[in-house]
Parts: sequence; C-alpha cells; structure tokens
Amino acid sequence: MNILKITLGGIICIVWFLIIHTIKMFRMYLVLLENRVEFGRFVFAYLRTTLVNLIIPFKLGEIYRMFVYSRMTGNAGMGIAGTLTDRFFDTAALVLILIPLHVMYPAKISGVSVFLAVFVIFTVFVYMIFMPAYGYLNKYIIINRDSKNSMTVLRFLEMMRSAYDHVKRLVSGRYAIIILMSFAAWVLEGGLLFLIAWITDISYNAGIFSDYITSIMSTRDIVLRRTYTTFSITVIAICTAIQGVALCVGRYRK
Repeated sequence: MNILKITLGGIICIVWFLIIHTIKMFRMYLVLLENRVEFGRFVFAYLRTTLVNLIIPFKLGEIYRMFVYSRMTGNAGMGIAGTLTDRFFDTAALVLILIPLHVMYPAKISGVSVFLAVFVIFTVFVYMIFMPAYGYLNKYIIINRDSKNSMTVLRFLEMMRSAYDHVKRLVSGRYAIIILMSFAAWVLEGGLLFLIAWITDISYNAGIFSDYITSIMSTRDIVLRRTYTTFSITVIAICTAIQGVALCVGRYRK
C-alpha cells in the first residue's frame, strides 16, 4: 500500500509541479511578450534560472535571472524590469493569500510576512504617485537649476522615469491576468505541499504553509520545505537537461 501510495502520489506530484511552473513560466513570458523572445530559448532560460534560484538561498538567484533575461532580450533595463515585475506580482498574490491565513493563525505572523505586505503596499504607492512627483520635481529643478547638483538630480529623475516606463510597458493591459496567474500558482503550490506532506507523513495545515513561506526568506529550516526543495531541484534539473539537449539537437539539425 505504501509503495502504491508513493508511486501514484509521486507521479501526481510531478504533473502538479509541472502545471505550477507552466503557469509561472507563461506569466514571465507574458511580461516579456513584446520582446518576441524565441519560445524554446525562453523555456530553457526559465528552467535554468529557476534551478539556480532553488539552489541559492534567500531568492538571490533572481540576480542571475536578471542577467539571463537581459542577455536574452538584448536590453538590460527590460531584463531587470521584467524580473522585478514578475517578482512583484508573485509577492502581491502571496500577500493576498497570507492575509486570511494570519487572521486564522495570528501567532504565525512573522517579520517576513509583515515585510512582504509593506513591500507590496509601498511599491503600489510609489508607482501611483511617481508621475505627479516626477512632473513637479522636474519642473522645480529646471526653474531652480542654480544648484551644482541640479543636473545630477535631473539625470537621476530621467533614469527613474525610464525604469517607470519600462515597467508600465511590461504590464500595460496585463495586470489582471498576471495577478490571476500568480494567485493560481500559489494556490496550486499550497495543494502540492499538502500532497507531498501526505505522502511523506509530514503534518500540514494552513499554519505550516505560513511557516513554509517564512522559511523561504529566512534561515529557518522546516522538514516540509527541505523535502519540497529537494523534489523541486530534482524535477527542474531533469527538465533543464532535457530542454538543453532539445535546443542543441534543434540547432544541429538547422
């Protein structure tokens, strides 16, 4: 019975996991859609950056992801803005899920969850007030440009305006679908964690899911996270190798 449970459960987990990452992959592809990136190259880039992100703690693999997408699009600003935009929507959906969980389990509120909520609120606030603030500051500095630092400030403002325009162009008309995909991915991931916990006889509830989220952004170690990370690295590594070989064969045939 245990062998059957592990075998069938393992197959379901792999399929479930691939569905989750298909959603996440298409979310990122949607962000970079206008760059007309070759789909096969994009899939390989997504897989290998995800693998690095799983191996390197504290989500520091996102730096590598920025580098890869910058090279792939031929635009550093687009690669950085695309990665940050994807991360923002992923975090925003997670915060929406954590809010009711923390209402049910107030003892599970952690510094990480508070930080994520503040980050999302602050980012939305900055995005909303940026253009009015930019217009006012730009006009004020041009009128009062006697200061030695006025040109430096103007250049900084133009750099910020360029970043704002990058982000706006990436998500224009796509806010709703990107946030829905992010929400779906997190809900499915919560279900997958439940299935893995059931197969491995690890206790699991909404409070433990909250602990899992906290452990991702901290040094805290929980059994469920360790098990899921090992499973994720194994599946993503295999998919990355398969996609890499497929790309090489495709290029060789050309």
